[in-house]
Amino acid sequence: MVELGSYIEKGGLIFSILLVMSAIGLTLIIYKFFELYLFKKNDFKKINYLINNSSSITQFEKNLEHLKDNNFFKEIVNVIKKKTDNQHDQILILIEKETEKLNRFMPTLEIIGQVSPLIGLLGTVIGMIDSFNELELGGSLVDPSILAGGIWTALLTTAMGLIVAIPALISHYFFDRNILIKHKSTEELAHKLINIS
Repeated sequence: MVELGSYIEKGGLIFSILLVMSAIGLTLIIYKFFELYLFKKNDFKKINYLINNSSSITQFEKNLEHLKDNNFFKEIVNVIKKKTDNQHDQILILIEKETEKLNRFMPTLEIIGQVSPLIGLLGTVIGMIDSFNELELGGSLVDPSILAGGIWTALLTTAMGLIVAIPALISHYFFDRNILIKHKSTEELAHKLINIS
């Protein structure tokens, strides 16, 4: 089994860059997983239940006190209670701000997923150029092991690029879908709240 140090030595700068991107990508995936799936800031089922069992916005506000992490819906309640002409727009702004918070680091994860295969391909091209340069300099006397080593290095960066990209792209898809569902659920609940006010 080849050690990581040997891979870094063979892959050179391109492999090192991909290794750093892999560490950043993995950190972001773990962070977003905890944020979106484990630390549920707004339990939409409970909020929906409270709305359905509240005859007025004041009653909903009282019922909301029993829930943890309910600050976002408190803000919506405060906007509704003010009964301003542009309350709908204010609620939409609140929802957009909440969605922006959930989207934090998502562009970085997407960039890692899209750019890492290209960086890996760049490493492959550079490795192949080096291999053919050795072939040209050595002519018919070139050692096949040198040529094979160059190709091995070239393919190593491609493989690393794909190893970094695949989890990042798959995770980005699932996280993005989860954020979209949360966004739609929040809009629906906000609409229900306006109707009971």
